[in-house]
Amino acid sequence: MRYYVLYPKAKNVHLIKDVGMIAYKLNQLFGYESVLACYNNDQYSYLKDQVKGLKLDFIKKLFDNEIINGILYLKKESKNIDVLQLFHVTLSSFFYIFVYKLNNPKGIIFLKLDCTEDLIYKIQGLKGLKKCIFKFILKKVHIIGVEQQKLYSRLQAILPGSKNKILYIPNGNDYDSKDRSKEFDYSKKENIIINVGRIGSPEKGSNVLMEAFSKIPDIKSLNWKLVFIGEIEEEFKKYIDKFFMINPDMKDKIIFKNAVYDRKKLFEEYEKSKIFCCSSSFESFGIAMLEAASFGDVIISTEVGIAGEIAEGGNGAIIPKNDPEAAADKLNYFINCKDLEKYSEYTYN
Repeated sequence: MRYYVLYPKAKNVHLIKDVGMIAYKLNQLFGYESVLACYNNDQYSYLKDQVKGLKLDFIKKLFDNEIINGILYLKKESKNIDVLQLFHVTLSSFFYIFVYKLNNPKGIIFLKLDCTEDLIYKIQGLKGLKKCIFKFILKKVHIIGVEQQKLYSRLQAILPGSKNKILYIPNGNDYDSKDRSKEFDYSKKENIIINVGRIGSPEKGSNVLMEAFSKIPDIKSLNWKLVFIGEIEEEFKKYIDKFFMINPDMKDKIIFKNAVYDRKKLFEEYEKSKIFCCSSSFESFGIAMLEAASFGDVIISTEVGIAGEIAEGGNGAIIPKNDPEAAADKLNYFINCKDLEKYSEYTYN
């Protein structure tokens, strides 16, 4: 079985996300010939130790247009592809679906939505010709993958004609990875709140989390730290400098680390943290959140991505967006909670 993922923007980091991991696991578990088709964007070091068996096929940049280059690639390769995995409901996906089926009528298409509630609203707002084109394209798709339970139910309701194609396929963790511990051990954890992502990006709300942490009662005397892991946006560095000028006592409490690409080292950061806090105003799924939960990090997050499903057992908390006071209140509750170990073990399981 020849399984291809078409994602021109793929970089090394995408190999350990859903872009690369589904194809990798199909190769590892079932012997599929798994290929990621993309531009030559990176060094792709994860091919050597994280996703062995996954192959890359580089798309030629013949034109300064991703859709055209993708179409030309599919015109050449479609007959060699048994299953084509695509992402998102976009114009490029529509063209790729049409061209692939034109050149390989028997081929199977897996459209992974990686969606948020915005997609629900867009579909509901479709009218006239756009609605007809959308339904026509969906008829050519065999599997429509939805990562969140709440969106799965709603999509089935608004797309009754495609109901049997819509499958709940959440993203997962590779528990077989040689770089992670096989057993849960709470004794390894320290008083650390962790956040992983692009620090300072507008949608991440990094400033909200910094402010929230500083508002926790008696935080200066408590033995807790807030650790950010990720590249810092250049403009946000000014905010950090200003924040520490106003809150000098927070300099040894709020720690900024660079992006950690070594999986073993990143897993060690998750393993020693007790809480993962996400202050984002937008996330499609939240891979970092899921990874943190797999190490027993209690999840405190805005209502984005998978947060609600992870914390639905009361083992975490959902906080309002852009509300430092509310975030501080929940963080304060959990860092002083006598049942934190129990919540951590529940999250791990």
